[in-house]
Amino acid sequence: MKKIFIILLILLMSGCYNYKELNQISIISSIAIDKDDDEYKVSAQIMNAKEDEESENSQVIVYTEKGKTINEALRKMTLKAPNNLYGGHLSKLVLSEEVAKEGIINVLDVFQRLTEVRNEFTITVSKGIDASDVIKVMTAPESVPAEYVTTSLKSADIASALTYSTKLDEFVSLYLKEYIDPVIAVVEVEDYKKKGTTTDNTATTDPISKLVLGNIAVTKDGKLERYLTENETIGYNFVRNQVQEMIIPVKCDDNNYSSISILGNETKTDVNKINNKYKVNINIKTNAIIAEYNCSDNLTKEKTIKKLEKATEKKIKYYVDKSINAQNETKGKFLGIERTIYLDYPEYKNENFDISVNADVNLSRKGEIRNSSKGAKK
Repeated sequence: MKKIFIILLILLMSGCYNYKELNQISIISSIAIDKDDDEYKVSAQIMNAKEDEESENSQVIVYTEKGKTINEALRKMTLKAPNNLYGGHLSKLVLSEEVAKEGIINVLDVFQRLTEVRNEFTITVSKGIDASDVIKVMTAPESVPAEYVTTSLKSADIASALTYSTKLDEFVSLYLKEYIDPVIAVVEVEDYKKKGTTTDNTATTDPISKLVLGNIAVTKDGKLERYLTENETIGYNFVRNQVQEMIIPVKCDDNNYSSISILGNETKTDVNKINNKYKVNINIKTNAIIAEYNCSDNLTKEKTIKKLEKATEKKIKYYVDKSINAQNETKGKFLGIERTIYLDYPEYKNENFDISVNADVNLSRKGEIRNSSKGAKK
């Protein structure tokens, strides 16, 4: 009986405490940082609780202030917000191209010093548009831009290999390590219009303005260096062993393509030093199935399967080569290859090295092909 009384007392006390706290704070869901001349322009997306589900009011309000420092702008913002600003639920930080080129790491240092902010929020660069405009675009179904981008990045990470979401703690950790540079996700706005920042944007099947995930951007010395193309981004994810699922289109005859669905992938990189020359081997093992087949070759034939496997291996090598060429052009170390050499050979001092890429694709034809209409006629 005594235990039950204690449990009830705890529940009652915690319920009253939370209710009081929620009515005293303004929850920040995302922050955007731009530059305006020599000042920072900081915008904060504040969660705005609706009075009821039928309300047409926006679920978020965006406040903007300027300051010589980010903290000064945030302090000025407290004069506008009805309650104390709370960053414990910050899920997204958007940086303009100008801010990112000046120094991403300088901005992240500010947020590392804010004790209430967790190191788990996603960092993105706004390409071709102010960061503040990104967090103003209303999105469906979440209706909260920060949640929409965070959810989209998680889905794209798993299913496409077309981007990579980087959180604060990972970015800083890689920045502080030798011979590797962090990458950062990119977000764009398709057909930005002022009306896209209103609830009208979520009340249609064809939104006026749309948030679109770009590929990834690479950094050097904590600053934005350049954007990667789609193929370079896929290659990055293969080298860094980040591919979980994706679709690879491969030619199966002169004019038609087949879709190969990656179901599992493992990339291992090993290094050997031979005659004072470093040899890097990138070994990729992939399991896949045929998701779509538009050619005339008989899928029940072993040689057809082998042909598709070889075509897929060639395509994977193509992606990886693209990412390696991109790193050579930037002189950065975002692929982490030099880091791998350094960990095996601590005496490594930026010497040249040779890379070989090996891809081994296992294309399963059990079930999917046996039951397919593309099988042999009986």
